[in-house]
Amino acid sequence: MEKAISVFGYSNDDRLSAADFSSAEFAIRMLSGGFCLAVLSKDGEILALHQYSFLPNLSVEEKITAIETARQPFHLKCEKTVFQLYTNVNTQIPEAFYAENLNPAIADLLVNKSKDYVPVGEKIGNEPLYNLSLWNTALMKKIKSTFPNYELKTVIGSLLEKVARREPQDEAIVFVEDMNFTIIARNAKGLLGCNCFAFDAEADFLYYCLYFLRKMYPHVDAVPLTLCGNITAQSPLFTAVKKYVARVELLENPAATIANYHYYCDII
Repeated sequence: MEKAISVFGYSNDDRLSAADFSSAEFAIRMLSGGFCLAVLSKDGEILALHQYSFLPNLSVEEKITAIETARQPFHLKCEKTVFQLYTNVNTQIPEAFYAENLNPAIADLLVNKSKDYVPVGEKIGNEPLYNLSLWNTALMKKIKSTFPNYELKTVIGSLLEKVARREPQDEAIVFVEDMNFTIIARNAKGLLGCNCFAFDAEADFLYYCLYFLRKMYPHVDAVPLTLCGNITAQSPLFTAVKKYVARVELLENPAATIANYHYYCDII
């Protein structure tokens, strides 16, 4: 039985046929409502990208089975394989204070039932920083058994790496998942903070955005806000936040080969 439906597909057939996959990357990115598969060249060019939505009420096992079924046609031996997950529970730890053996104790502080989760520490590129995320135990077990040689990453970890490469300035970046979002704040000296929130409507989204930003900046209206992920310039979320923040835009990349770069910015 079909467990996911294709909603978007892109393939650079000329480059795919000539590509050297021994130096390419194959990436899976899983959100709560769906997943995408991407093949990227060594220099980051998109060779193929396919987006799928999960059918309603799937179990963890059924979701991973759907991903594996969609992956099977890609008989590629890529140099790097990545499974990237959107995680709701994260904390950032300076490298000088990070110790892997302390991850379970930190998980106890983050959630009530820490035994239901696996803590995963993720070094953030060249930054002296680790992101500690909690992965559902059943999901982690299924991912590891289905994709045993894949590097495990998070959406928030990827965003932190990309933000660190931008010119230092006062700015905030929001990645919208399905009914969750991640917000990152920084200034000229570096990262100020980041957090993840669940929301049910645009009023919730707006409240949590402004609440977080007002904690980070004395003058929110002067801070540029960049939105990415599952959002468009016509969405109620974009319209709501634009009423209170003067400089709001979608994340764009003029060099991207697909129009909706902002949706896939964490893996491209």
